Amino acid sequence: MGKEQDLLEYVLSRPDLEDLRGNPQKVLDAIDKFAEKVPLMTVGKYKGELILKEIEKLEPTLMIELGCYVGYLAILFGGALSRVNATISDTGCTLSKYFSFEINEEFAAIAKQFIELAGLSDCVEIIVGKAGNTLPDFEERIMTTFKKYTAVDLVFIDHWKDMYVPDLRVLESLGLVAPGTVICADNIYYPGVPDYVDYVHGSPQSRNTHNSTVVNVSNRMYPGRWNILYDSKTCPVTDPAKGIDDAVEITRCVSYLSG
Repeated sequence: MGKEQDLLEYVLSRPDLEDLRGNPQKVLDAIDKFAEKVPLMTVGKYKGELILKEIEKLEPTLMIELGCYVGYLAILFGGALSRVNATISDTGCTLSKYFSFEINEEFAAIAKQFIELAGLSDCVEIIVGKAGNTLPDFEERIMTTFKKYTAVDLVFIDHWKDMYVPDLRVLESLGLVAPGTVICADNIYYPGVPDYVDYVHGSPQSRNTHNSTVVNVSNRMYPGRWNILYDSKTCPVTDPAKGIDDAVEITRCVSYLSG
């Protein structure tokens, strides 16, 4: 496996392992400590803080992530949802859930161990497989999980860059993106995802042309929903520790175009 397996062994062999158990922030700190010497494909705290602000605004019930990797964001954001759940568990309100989609079975297995260590298995679930195949199955589960159909409150996209637009089109077709949904996409500057930026900044007419002429490589059965009105903003983020300037694209689904 390489460095991801080395990360797991590093964390599980720490003398303070019991202090990490049930403490999401300490698990993240341990991952960050390893990443100081061995670079990982994790978002890190600066972008994470930006998304946490969106979570605070939305108070989401349903969040999904495309690209779990070793579970860093699942722990960061799942920890935030867990704290909210703790305050409403006795009120009868629907508890928040975080679903992370990961195509790599080995990464998913490592992430699952970190999530269990952080004590978040009750509110974080990893779904293994290609998103274009697993998202339709997930959409069918929503009624069972939440007792009613609901769109996703917040989506975080951070997997293969050439799949950002195709998998967003699947989400659109399934109705998982709807007015009120916020979509956050990573690596906008580095390494860059220009086709995704063009898609969410484009007009409904341009998306209609794109979706009707470009076969969706994620799942050709789900061409996308062209009549969504998006309000999208590129938010620069500098990581001084890594010396990298990047950005997160924050896109709000405003409404459906009528007519």
